[in-house]
Amino acid sequence: MNDYKISNAIDIKPGDFEKRPEIVNITSPATYFEEFIFARVNLCPLPKIESLNTVIRFDIDGDHGGSWTIVVEGGLLKRVVRNYPDTSSSPHEAELRSVSTFSMDSETFISILKREVTPQKAFFSRKVKITGDIMIALKMNVLIHYL
Repeated sequence: MNDYKISNAIDIKPGDFEKRPEIVNITSPATYFEEFIFARVNLCPLPKIESLNTVIRFDIDGDHGGSWTIVVEGGLLKRVVRNYPDTSSSPHEAELRSVSTFSMDSETFISILKREVTPQKAFFSRKVKITGDIMIALKMNVLIHYL
């Protein structure tokens, strides 16, 4: 049997994901992206993917859904921008071009936040669609799981 090494892999120990603080009163993706995401992701006790520099878009359909773009630099969340249909003239448009997009409905997103379903299970049951650079999406898995 061959051993394989994944570059930029992170050593995650059993129980690390259980350290995630509970989310209280999150009822919509908008509330999460606009009030909670910075503290949750940047205070994550998991090792950072220091080489991760990317732009990820989340398209959430349904109640209180919307579209948000997050900018990750050095494994830390630097910006969250709510996308509106008329933002094509934004002066920061090039900076916000996503490398990968995660699409899902608001019910699935809230279920992931409440740990009722894992991001992997949601993806493999086709409740989450990923477009763009799949390798970047896989690296984002650590941060997304910690949502």
